[in-house]
Amino acid sequence: MRKKIDSAPMFPIIISNCDLKVVTDFQDKYDEISKLLDVNPGILDAVHSDIATMGSDQGRESSYSSEQFMRMLVVKCIEGLSYRDTIVRVADSGILRNFTRIYSGDIMNFTALDAASKMIAPQTWDKINIQFAKYVIKSGKVKGEKQRVDSTVSETNIHYPTDASLLWDSYRVGARFISQCRELDHRLDFGNRFHDKKVKRSYTFIATNFSRKTPATQRAVRRHTKHLMKQVSRVSKIGHAIVSNCKPIQINECATARILELERMLVLVDHVIAQSTRAFNGEVVPAAERIFSIFEPHTELLKRGKAHKPNEFGHLVSIGQTGEKFIDFYRVEEKSRHDIVLGDEAKEAHKKLFGFYPKKFTADKNYYGGPEHTEKWEEKINEYSVGKKGNRTEDETEREHDDWFKILQAFRAGCEGSISVLKRVFGLHRCLNRTFKSFASSVGCLVFCHNLVVVSRL
Repeated sequence: MRKKIDSAPMFPIIISNCDLKVVTDFQDKYDEISKLLDVNPGILDAVHSDIATMGSDQGRESSYSSEQFMRMLVVKCIEGLSYRDTIVRVADSGILRNFTRIYSGDIMNFTALDAASKMIAPQTWDKINIQFAKYVIKSGKVKGEKQRVDSTVSETNIHYPTDASLLWDSYRVGARFISQCRELDHRLDFGNRFHDKKVKRSYTFIATNFSRKTPATQRAVRRHTKHLMKQVSRVSKIGHAIVSNCKPIQINECATARILELERMLVLVDHVIAQSTRAFNGEVVPAAERIFSIFEPHTELLKRGKAHKPNEFGHLVSIGQTGEKFIDFYRVEEKSRHDIVLGDEAKEAHKKLFGFYPKKFTADKNYYGGPEHTEKWEEKINEYSVGKKGNRTEDETEREHDDWFKILQAFRAGCEGSISVLKRVFGLHRCLNRTFKSFASSVGCLVFCHNLVVVSRL
């Protein structure tokens, strides 16, 4: 069982005096964050409950406490580093060694830090964020009189999806899994050959010439597309034959594990073949019936009217902030819902935390739910600043030109800056973790770290 806190006698590293403001500010920031973590032991309890059983009792990583892992993750998120760079940064910094409470001891491997972060569930981060919010409210650092809500898209780690690229991914991954199964157990070798170079040439030709409009080139593109679909279908049939034929025979554990991975992958490969065939035959395949990656099948297509990026692939992340820039509400869902619903949830979550609705609320026009929806919330909120889409009546125009409405809209614009910080500094722009569970966990972690930084400055 992993220790929650390392109680062995160790001493902080003595840091040489430095009067440079950038250094003293850096140290003061982490000193304040450390105090916030110490006065909220429930945060460590929640993390420890998830990673206590990680690894073996005899492994090298078992000597590190849950507290050290948690603080390493805080450094990674605040500094916007990869797992590998986090280890290097902490190992070379006395300030960060003291903050993570590794002191002069040996530092963990970056693979162990990666494994620990993936064991913390999204629900655990939800619990941690709520607990931390209750602490800052009780301490009076956050008043909750104002709330602003906005949303953005956090991308999954995939390349731009086209039917040709998905078919090529399906072919190469399926062929690789089948080859590995045959190497692990020779009885699964049916003598089939894979023409990887020939298939890749077809994919490369499609990717290079797809946008050309000459009839001869378009005919060649269709010919190569048909050949690519045929080869992927062949890989799928071979894979299904291996899965079905391995059930009556006894195979080793490694082969069994690879067969299970192949079986899960074949479900996605068959989906890609089906959607590509429909598109090849001229049918418009709805986004809800498509997958956009065989590696991240949970990825969602989002069209939000952005001129520079009309199509975004990832998940919608909604955040609600108080006047102190504290994030008191966030949502990330596998299937996104309308902003109006999420805006209502933000207000209800605010009431649950603070005991009252915000006195002032603002959001952009995507959160406008009609006159009745606006009237309902104006009865509960003193100043409700959400602009209307489309034409306005004379009364609506006068309302949106009032000084209080303009002031709250200026306050709303600040949410764009917070989203920019979350993307540029904390890593919300693109999640490099696999699976939706890890995606949601990473969002919960960065929201918590953002709040730690904000509260440390109050």
